[in-house]
Amino acid sequence: MNNIPIKPKDAQWTDAQWKSIYANGQDVLVAAAAGSGKTAVLVERIIQKIIRDEIDVDKLLVVTFTNLSAREMKHRVDQRIQQASIEDPRNEHLKNQRIKIHQAQISTLHSFCLKIIQQHYDVIDLDPNFRTISDVENVLLLEQSIDEVLEKHYDTPDIEFLTLVEQLSSDRNDDNFRDLLKRFYNFSIANPSPFQWLDSLVEIYTDDNKHKLYLDELERLSKIYIKAAYHTLLEAENNFLNCIEAEKHLDVIKLEKYKCEKMIEGNVINFEEIINYTSEKLPTITKKLKDTNEDEGISSQFLTNAKDFYDDYKKLLSEVKNKYLMRSYEDLKVDMKRLAPRIQYLVQIVKDIINDFAEKKRSRNVLDFSDYEHFALQILTDQEGNASPIAKEYRSQFEEILVDEYQDTNQVQEAIISKIKRGDESNGNLFMVGDVKQSIYKFRQADPTLFMDKYHRFTKDGDQSGLRIDLSKNFRSRKEVLATTNYLFDHMMDEEVGEIEYDADARLYFGATKYSDNSMPLELHALIQDKSSDNDLEKSEQEARYIAEQVKYIIEHKQVYDMKSESYRQATFKDIVILERGLKNARNLQQVFKDYNIPFHVNSKEGYFEQTEVRLVLSFLRTVDNPLQDIYLVGLMRSVIYQFTEDELANIRVQSMNDDYFYQSILHYMKDQEANPTLVEKLEHFMDDINMYQEYSQSHPVYQLIDKFYNDHYVIQYFSGLIGGKGRRANLYGLFNKAVEFENSSFRGLYQFIRFIDELIERNKDFGEENVIGPNDNVVRMMTVHSSKGLEFPYVIYSGLSKNFNKGDLRKPLILNQKYGLGIDYFDLDQNVTYPSLSSVVIKSITEKELISEEMRLMYVALTRAKEQLILIGTIDKEETLEKLERLPISGNQIALHKRLSADRPFDLIYSILAKYQSTSLLPEYQFEKSIDNLDESLRPTVDIKIAQFEELSIEDSESEQESRDVSDLEVEGSHDETLKQQINDQLSFKYPFLKDTEKPSKQSVSELKRQLETEESGTSYERVRQYRIGVSTYERPKFLRENKKRKANEIGTLMHTVMQHLPFKETRMTETELNDYINELIEKHIIEEDAKKDIQFEAVMNFIRSDLYMTITQADKVYRELPFVVNQARVDEMPELDEDVSIIQGMIDLIFLKDGQYYFVDYKTDAFNKRRGMTDEEVGIQLRDKYKIQMKYYKNTLETILNSRVYGYLYFFQFGQMSIEEDV
Repeated sequence: MNNIPIKPKDAQWTDAQWKSIYANGQDVLVAAAAGSGKTAVLVERIIQKIIRDEIDVDKLLVVTFTNLSAREMKHRVDQRIQQASIEDPRNEHLKNQRIKIHQAQISTLHSFCLKIIQQHYDVIDLDPNFRTISDVENVLLLEQSIDEVLEKHYDTPDIEFLTLVEQLSSDRNDDNFRDLLKRFYNFSIANPSPFQWLDSLVEIYTDDNKHKLYLDELERLSKIYIKAAYHTLLEAENNFLNCIEAEKHLDVIKLEKYKCEKMIEGNVINFEEIINYTSEKLPTITKKLKDTNEDEGISSQFLTNAKDFYDDYKKLLSEVKNKYLMRSYEDLKVDMKRLAPRIQYLVQIVKDIINDFAEKKRSRNVLDFSDYEHFALQILTDQEGNASPIAKEYRSQFEEILVDEYQDTNQVQEAIISKIKRGDESNGNLFMVGDVKQSIYKFRQADPTLFMDKYHRFTKDGDQSGLRIDLSKNFRSRKEVLATTNYLFDHMMDEEVGEIEYDADARLYFGATKYSDNSMPLELHALIQDKSSDNDLEKSEQEARYIAEQVKYIIEHKQVYDMKSESYRQATFKDIVILERGLKNARNLQQVFKDYNIPFHVNSKEGYFEQTEVRLVLSFLRTVDNPLQDIYLVGLMRSVIYQFTEDELANIRVQSMNDDYFYQSILHYMKDQEANPTLVEKLEHFMDDINMYQEYSQSHPVYQLIDKFYNDHYVIQYFSGLIGGKGRRANLYGLFNKAVEFENSSFRGLYQFIRFIDELIERNKDFGEENVIGPNDNVVRMMTVHSSKGLEFPYVIYSGLSKNFNKGDLRKPLILNQKYGLGIDYFDLDQNVTYPSLSSVVIKSITEKELISEEMRLMYVALTRAKEQLILIGTIDKEETLEKLERLPISGNQIALHKRLSADRPFDLIYSILAKYQSTSLLPEYQFEKSIDNLDESLRPTVDIKIAQFEELSIEDSESEQESRDVSDLEVEGSHDETLKQQINDQLSFKYPFLKDTEKPSKQSVSELKRQLETEESGTSYERVRQYRIGVSTYERPKFLRENKKRKANEIGTLMHTVMQHLPFKETRMTETELNDYINELIEKHIIEEDAKKDIQFEAVMNFIRSDLYMTITQADKVYRELPFVVNQARVDEMPELDEDVSIIQGMIDLIFLKDGQYYFVDYKTDAFNKRRGMTDEEVGIQLRDKYKIQMKYYKNTLETILNSRVYGYLYFFQFGQMSIEEDV
């Protein structure tokens, strides 16, 4: 470590941040706590590398976790370079960086891997025209591989295979077995060498020496519970010793102590003692015994406590016996040997799936994200497993590798980085930043132990290893949030559970000194459920109402401190977020918040397929595919589209009670002479529709079928008009987009699409509604803790704390662990009996520990989102639960290890710790501190514990009741009243004051506006402009009118726009052959007609592909094509939105792209232009700009209005090429 400059006195950085920015000469690990400014530090380090060390930006490899993070990082760096360049305009190095920033390697590791493959595809014999596989194709292709592999094994059954199928499948089918194979596959490919990892699983079962790995862990876990049991037994003894006439009870305790001590002799587990253990019965604690003690002034509570402790002791030993040691040591070893061939066969099946799936992808020339990593690693590794020559080239290229969110790295990614980094840890060029306390992506195979290994190995002075720097100052939250969070995790998290010691280095320290001194204590609400017979609300519904009350209170009474103005403002809805582990309570909250008139939004990825509008479309698709599915057929008939009543459906069924399918009943009813003719007519219409859609589906892709259904029945319009219309519309478009994505895969047909949807439903992988709100919309947001990572909110309501951790994986017959391998019970096929094996017992316990560790880290993420205040809410069944939680046993400074290892929900841990802090009546053995005065300030919590009994709140209807009266109720008295006559006359002769506005359209296209504005000076009437627009409609004439005739200019224009709409953007540029193949593909897919090829301006398209604009678009972050828009004209013209002017502009923009945080639009023009002789290119440009100036102005202003951002644009003329318009409109 060297060359760290002296920090100026006025520097904005802390000492640790300064060190993080300038430390070099060795590998650096920055452990950055929540809110510690790690992104700012990372950006500053990059900038100083560029400015101070004069390293080119493209000599740095910056790896981020998401594409969004990469774009934001690149944008920040670009802004800083621009700023530095303005301050030092003669600096040629900075000028060069302005150019090189666009080639800078600031991306996700997947994107970097993709570039490695694109540049070195020949090394792995890969076709360079590969594409990334879609989610749809990936799901279906893997399913197909599993189907085919299992089919081969079913054809030649082996006894081990049959045993596996029998053990790992349900009674009805082998779906569970297939699901396990998918999970096994995903686990395998998360390893740098999947086959090597798979082989290692078999070795553990075949090698006696490998068994020791499991036995050591089994002993360690058993000791934890036996020692906890012994400690609990001592507590029982101490309580009995305070009593009189308890000698018989103490004799039992003495005997149990002897047994327990025999279980661990010399710190070694005696398996036989535990297996053969039976507990002694404790003599009954009679009323007489209690009274005798009370008479002597001894509290009977000692007896009660002693009994409770003894019961806990028995439970702990029973758990050890039943959980870990049901069978002898020898039996466990024998089972491992018996399981070996079975595991070998299972591993072979997974290998077959990997090979088959890889072959299928290669034959289709597609790659998935896992392939990106494995192929890149293959390119970077030579045959001996060392860095390849290509890897060494990257080592030479990159002066430093910077990795963000390092705690979420997996084993494959670590291997890739190790191949391209220089040196070892003491002299390397790797800079890593992250926080293991926020490692919450284990389900994506993230491996936090990679972080922790370096965290322990690196030192604060960097002596003989890497350098570790702790960023602990939090600049986000109030003191109360930080101190209470520290207190909780100080008593909850350590390396055993949580996988990091929550010590002084890991704590959060207050850095946001601008906050006022007003105290904002953390609130812990223990809501006691109302189970009375007159309350029919479920537990989750009661909690939802209680949450709404808290939101209401915040809005009415709380304020938010604005650091910029250093003043308070009233809290608004957008200042509040509701965090939960999952979103199962979202629907309850949505309904309750509607009752309370609280604006609410949840961008849910769950429950999508349960939405009414989605279920309707899926019922339609399933019925078209196969009408012999009663549930979907009847669901479609009952829907708003066809509106059959229950009585009508019953009449249809009653006529043919013996039919197997409702579809048959429909056919029989339509032929019945006595059938209701009105109902028959309705059925005929329905059946005509189904037959028509079935015929249509045979010759059209699924997305066109969906689109036709939408248009035929105004589905989008109907659901858009309902409550939550934005979200419903987004859901419908989302399903349509999935169908488009499906069509772009190698799969086709309605049946395959339905199979894909079924697979998503089975895997609970909803794709959710689109996010239809922006960051400034004033709504209360609900999100998962995972979604909230990296965000901050003034008020955080962390609810659902009483929901149990999801331990479903622990109940599966096969459990996987990256380090410890595969755990499976021993199944005796002959006896049809299952025994817990050594592997299943150990791996289940390890997985449970890792699961609870991750749940703790999720709690940490949730608690550190709050700026102003944290409000924690949990609902419990009865108040006695709270008393038990207060008395949870402790060990040293923490909740006892065995209680943390077996924790079931967040509330138990949080309430127990905070209640112990506040309690004045607890016995010392249950308390962490004897005196809170000795607590460090960073650990002294400020908390209000509120115990609330739920009482159902009546929501008053804010709408006043509307009195409904019939016209016949009106009296005609006073019919000769002159006043009444005048009122009637006035109403009958009423003239609409805005009649002129009805004569102009409410919608205008941009092209139409252009013509209107162009003709104002010439006096052309508005009506005539409208006629002109209709006269040049861009819709093509019907085919029969075009036979044997040339296409008109406007039709060729439409054809060219269609070609451009689908044109691929490839960094290698399309060749003429590829363009020809692409046009043929458009014809094959019926996107353009067969005779259209002769009218396509082939060379004009090739000129566009050769243009700079094409290459710029290929490098864009996002590209949108044929984007329709509708916007208020007044907003675009920056005029007041008056009630009398409701005109809106509608149009279609050919292409928009987002590059480095900046939006651009492109408008293609096929116009012919008659260039006069001697006319210069500049004069041509002026005329063309003038011609489209008004139209482009509206495009530009409209986009800037919609995007709230500066927008630049291009006109692209196929006759002349591109023309920038940013300075001309």
